[in-house]
Amino acid sequence: MTNEEIKKIIEEMVKGMGVSFDSIEETFDEITNKKIFVIKTKESGLLIGEDGETFNALFLLIKKMVAKKAGTEEIISTFAIDINDYHSSKILGLKNQAIMLANRAKDMKVDVEMEPMSSYERLVVHGVLTGQANIKTESVGEGLSRRIVIKYVKD
Repeated sequence: MTNEEIKKIIEEMVKGMGVSFDSIEETFDEITNKKIFVIKTKESGLLIGEDGETFNALFLLIKKMVAKKAGTEEIISTFAIDINDYHSSKILGLKNQAIMLANRAKDMKVDVEMEPMSSYERLVVHGVLTGQANIKTESVGEGLSRRIVIKYVKD
């Protein structure tokens, strides 16, 4: 499925919600190796919702629609959406938090457990901490309580 076809699905969904938008821009996240479709709108609050709940639901629906049209679930792991860089800033904060917690694990020589997060957020944390000296990451838990443990590893 092409980027243009994915963009078209996003456009139709947003228009169907009665939300106006200026554009849908494409970027690329090198850590997660995903295309990011950024919806630029003056009505971002309607698409993000309280604590990002509407954003998460919108992203889930778009992923399901793209998978159905493509005829495969595999495509949903190749892209993400964002709204006025809301998700990017949230991910940047997550990256910074992961680095800070990894430094704490190294300094105190202990394992540090993070709060539960989505699979995409866990992918980001694993990616950011890959290659860090004395640090190993591991996902633990099930469902909505799945989280990352940043483990201190001796040399």
